[in-house]
Amino acid sequence: MGLMREGALGLRRPVVERAARGREWSFERLAAAWPILVPCGAVALWAVSLGRIDHAAMNDLGLISALPPSIFLALLVLVASFCLSLRRPSGSQIVPALHVLALILMVYGITPLVDDVPRYSVTWRHLGVAEYVARTGDVDPGIDAYFNWPGFFIMTAFLTELAGTSARSFVDWAPVFYNVLYLGPLLIIFRAATTDQRLVWSGVWIFYLANWIGQDYFSPQGLMYFLYLAALAVLVRWFQQPRERPRLARALRAFDPLLERLPRPVRERGAHAQEELRPAQRAGLMAIVIVLLAAIVPSHQLTPFMAFMSIALLVAFNRCSARLLPVLVVVLIAAWMSFMAITYLHGHLEQLTGGVGQLEETAKANVGSRLHGSREHVAVVYVRLLLTAGVWALALLGGLRALWHEGGRVLPYALLAVAPFPLLPLQPYGGEMLMRVYLFALPLSAFFAAWLFLSVRPRTTAIFALVSVALLAALFVARFGNERMDYFTPDEVHAVERLYEVATPGSLLLGGSDNVPWKFQDYEKFDYDVVTEPRPWNLIDVVHPDTRAVLANIQRAMAARKRTDAYLIITRSQKAEVDLRALTAPGFLDRLELAASVSPAFRLVYGNRDAKIFTLAQKRGPG
Repeated sequence: MGLMREGALGLRRPVVERAARGREWSFERLAAAWPILVPCGAVALWAVSLGRIDHAAMNDLGLISALPPSIFLALLVLVASFCLSLRRPSGSQIVPALHVLALILMVYGITPLVDDVPRYSVTWRHLGVAEYVARTGDVDPGIDAYFNWPGFFIMTAFLTELAGTSARSFVDWAPVFYNVLYLGPLLIIFRAATTDQRLVWSGVWIFYLANWIGQDYFSPQGLMYFLYLAALAVLVRWFQQPRERPRLARALRAFDPLLERLPRPVRERGAHAQEELRPAQRAGLMAIVIVLLAAIVPSHQLTPFMAFMSIALLVAFNRCSARLLPVLVVVLIAAWMSFMAITYLHGHLEQLTGGVGQLEETAKANVGSRLHGSREHVAVVYVRLLLTAGVWALALLGGLRALWHEGGRVLPYALLAVAPFPLLPLQPYGGEMLMRVYLFALPLSAFFAAWLFLSVRPRTTAIFALVSVALLAALFVARFGNERMDYFTPDEVHAVERLYEVATPGSLLLGGSDNVPWKFQDYEKFDYDVVTEPRPWNLIDVVHPDTRAVLANIQRAMAARKRTDAYLIITRSQKAEVDLRALTAPGFLDRLELAASVSPAFRLVYGNRDAKIFTLAQKRGPG
């Protein structure tokens, strides 16, 4: 019996040991796989939660007010996973790249997945300009400013004709597409500054957490921003002339009592040295930069000047070997403005130059005029200001640490971070210059902000996670705070399509506000006007509008079209914009719509749940 027991035990011991080793191996595999499994799980939870978003429940805080808790949980899981993954010593770039791509999808892909039609009224106008170019094969600089910088629209028309499709079929995904494009240049720029991959990916992470401006929709700015980043990436990677500034590094040690000393990033020898290139390679790379700049100049008004400031600062501080490149940018800008955009300049020169040095007017246009609207909307504006100031504060502190540890090696990147700011007092840019300065400074602001969290200590990881959560929450408020007016319903689009069916070319199309998904076809064939903006025919009392008086003014303006028709369209998104931004008294467009419905002077041409179209009763036309 003893022998049998010993034999039995002898047979079972290897089996037990193999099972234990199997369990240990499974646990090791699971521990190694969690940085991949967790972000995938977060994306899956986010995806199944999208169907619970209710636009009808949205208030003036925007999209964040309509999100279910499970989406916030998925984002928190992603943030925690990314911050913990930075503590791993692995040199693999798959894990951080997967987290960043998941973040892009979960933030910038949420609206194309939950909205049925493209958002932003300006998106529809851009579709109309591209449609005009594709239909006529020409551009007319006399129509408006878009046709004086038509590069983006010509490219869109060419590609859609080549593909045999309409741009409307893919414009929803422009934010995701553009932000994935931005990732390549960002990695090149950051890796030119450091070989510490934690710092690189932390900077990229902060960039996507802080990009609230919303210029990455279907627009010239969205694409030109990518070309701008690509040009800078080539210059700082292959045309940089590094030079140490040890005195500056020693001087910054005076901040030692205020700043916690961080370990230097791990650098390989020669990481910041200029890479040796053969003459043919340098010529090819410079040709790429010139092509990028030549594509930017005819496509956008502001981006060429941002590119000039960045390149000029690099050259002025002897950080770029392409010394004649700023001169070339000036020549390109001057040539385009003098020959191709001359039509626009003739009518807008005073508008373009009148804001130079007017700091008070610029501040009012960029900040003061935006602190207006409903209580929730004003809160959104304050979050935008706080997010902007917060990112800049983090960048300043991180920049001091970077200069402290690296000295003159990071000077080129500090120059690129401050390059957009001199344009702020030169032009209010329709009240958007502060936002554009923030956008163009953001890549390097994010990079320097990441320096504050360059440590694998648990305390630093926890702080970085908390900062990431704060940025993410602010991002959803700042970026999607106008969502109640920015998104359109299919019924609104159907109403505009019906409007183009019944309106004859040359007709006057009146909107309660300009927030309408119109101008996407026959761009040049109609006259457009807005009720809630001051016009000679309609001097509306913004505070206490008289609905009957305004309706009478509309009737006179429409009756003045002797040979063409006139139509008034009032939609859900117009009402949302007027109330959200307090363009006039709350509920004014509802009252105007009701007054037109009961007035014998007006006739309803088309109506659905979210839109109504009126014309004059005595005018004959389609019903």
